Amino acid sequence: MFFLISTMEQQMVPISRTQVDHILRLAIRAEGFCRNARSSYPFRADTDIHAEPTEFYPGASGYAGATLRDIIQVLESHLPL
Repeated sequence: MFFLISTMEQQMVPISRTQVDHILRLAIRAEGFCRNARSSYPFRADTDIHAEPTEFYPGASGYAGATLRDIIQVLESHLPL
């Protein structure tokens, strides 16, 4: 059997420092929401009604998913056609 070994050619894609800082900020924030999220069960009506949605698993997951979609769009927009 013969295997074709291709060399891994490194290719660079220009992306501004501003955009890198932006996606890093988004990713760090999303990671923090996920790390600190808690279950919404049992729901405590006296305190949880005023909580931010990202304090709970569904809200943190939704925020993280939207953040990943934004990061994917930024990175894809810098790839050559």
